Amino acid sequence: MSTSAKPQAEPTFSSNYDPEQGAKDLAPLLKSNGGKWAVIESGKGIERGFKFKGFKKCWEFMNLIAPECVKQKHHPEWSNVYNTTFIRWTTHSPPGLSEKDLIMARFCDEKAKECGEVVEEDGSGDRMETQKGLVDRVASEGGDCCVPKGKK
Repeated sequence: MSTSAKPQAEPTFSSNYDPEQGAKDLAPLLKSNGGKWAVIESGKGIERGFKFKGFKKCWEFMNLIAPECVKQKHHPEWSNVYNTTFIRWTTHSPPGLSEKDLIMARFCDEKAKECGEVVEEDGSGDRMETQKGLVDRVASEGGDCCVPKGKK
């Protein structure tokens, strides 16, 4: 198993988000700049895992995110297993990384801190890789939930 990190994908911003502004807004969220998020392979989203002390705290975190999703009219691709949650923010229409994705990523970071996110230094990426695979599969089977009717 290689210890070298994969190179960061280049972000692809939604057509309604200025790429220069997007790059400025995205930078502090990225692992390469001290944040915790990574750009997905396609460049059209960001993702990261969260770990909490137990299921109750993890569920509390998810329950804090859900109402904000309704308020922002924007939802994640996510999975939950016991005390971990994997979240991916991407925009389907217009496709790419949008301002809402970054707003929600910052919101997730804030709420995770409030819920006592457990920060591991041991590189527990294998567990999150499993959840990433689950999100990949379910998102591909779920279809284009956010594409306006008649534009599919």
